[in-house]
Amino acid sequence: MSPPVVVSGQAVRFTGSIGAQGRRAVHIQWNMNRPGDIWIDVADTTHKTDRKGRFDFTFPAPSALGLPIGLRVVGGQGLRTPAYQLRARPQELTLSLAGARPDQPFYGVLPGLPFNVVVDTTPAVRSAMGSPPAFPGRAVSLQQRVDGNRWVTIATAATDSAGHATLPVMAPLLGDLVLRARQEGWTHGDDRIGWFPSFPTHFSTDLLPDLPGGTDRPVPRPAEASAAPATDRKDPLRPTASQTWGWGGSLWDYDWGFGEDFDSKPYRGTWLGGRWLDTSDGTGRAVPFNGGLVLQSKLAHTGDGDLGTTTATLQGSAQRNGRWEFRLQGHTWEQGPRPYRFLLELVPEGAPDGTCQPASIVVADVVMGTPGLGIGVRSRAAGSVWTARDDKAVLAEAPFNMAVEVGKKHITWFRDAKPVFTVKGRGAQLGVKLVPRLSLVGQQEEMNGAQVDSDWQRAFSLDRGSQVKKGRSLVKAPYTDAC
Repeated sequence: MSPPVVVSGQAVRFTGSIGAQGRRAVHIQWNMNRPGDIWIDVADTTHKTDRKGRFDFTFPAPSALGLPIGLRVVGGQGLRTPAYQLRARPQELTLSLAGARPDQPFYGVLPGLPFNVVVDTTPAVRSAMGSPPAFPGRAVSLQQRVDGNRWVTIATAATDSAGHATLPVMAPLLGDLVLRARQEGWTHGDDRIGWFPSFPTHFSTDLLPDLPGGTDRPVPRPAEASAAPATDRKDPLRPTASQTWGWGGSLWDYDWGFGEDFDSKPYRGTWLGGRWLDTSDGTGRAVPFNGGLVLQSKLAHTGDGDLGTTTATLQGSAQRNGRWEFRLQGHTWEQGPRPYRFLLELVPEGAPDGTCQPASIVVADVVMGTPGLGIGVRSRAAGSVWTARDDKAVLAEAPFNMAVEVGKKHITWFRDAKPVFTVKGRGAQLGVKLVPRLSLVGQQEEMNGAQVDSDWQRAFSLDRGSQVKKGRSLVKAPYTDAC
């Protein structure tokens, strides 16, 4: 199997022999290496051997939140190759002031003068995962933050043989210029690698200029992706509501396992037209990262510089009534007085940004580092809010599944397939088409570093299985704009 170092979506070449003469069909199986996992056939990977039983084909490298994935080729009658453990490296890139120490969220620049920024698409910032390989000639877009939290492209370049690019920028006369770099999709040969953004970087005229060779400020190095050794992890294969209650095939299923970006169609499903919009008004980013949709407050897990709110919202593929399910995992990198808040909501399609929506179904509302989560419904039109708290849910290293079923006269919330809360009647129905929004909510002041991983996101219709109308009741109160 080659090449030895890959990122998700990069073509991997499988060559070898199935161990028997004659032309025959072979295909790939994989094993996710988690407790209880078995070898599973991978769809659409069937190929033919030659007369000597040799095969030679490519397959996009999969990833699963940094875990190694076992791959083998099988050919029936017990024929199979030895397993190969593939650990795809995550894409990563940094944007920094030329001549200054890289990987910082803030740099000082002189007002009204030009300066250069350096994009590094092979940074050594996640040593346990390894640096991604270089793709010389890959397009890089320099993007500026506008409208408070969105991005527009202001310049482009191409990476050199080392995966670097340098772009000129003009400093503002006053205040901050907030930029990010985005390496664009790479589809040369059989590679199918999606675009990938850096964290936002602030270039400020209010700070002392950063001098060539670095600054005197200490720069925290990013912590590793896993805060718990694999032997201490709990079994991630918790039951899903969709399988337990017979919801049938998904309308859309975003799995993020093959190098997708936020413009990619779902991994599977019958509704394939949606895309995700990411926003950030601080130092964080939302990004498909190593097999999941991830919200991160800053590149370095510890140290100063965690600010603002980051969101990812599905555009399109909305439904008024239906079912949604999400796998969640959280990391609280720092302790202190200002923890981030994680919100997973169903909001009206096209709803404006903001954490206190006048209409939303709250699937999970968590103060990072604190056990338990809130659920509920907010409806300005009905003049009411419905709330409840699940104290048994913990957003931490061990993943769990949250789901919600929105019927015509009920809404039911599930944790690991168990119905935990239900509100009945039409009063809590929002009556509009809904899409999921994931938010890491912070203020424009120093926050405690945090990250939330959503391994996958799925939607289902109400056409299959029995609708569930049992669970503890919610508390109803008058509507308020505060939340």
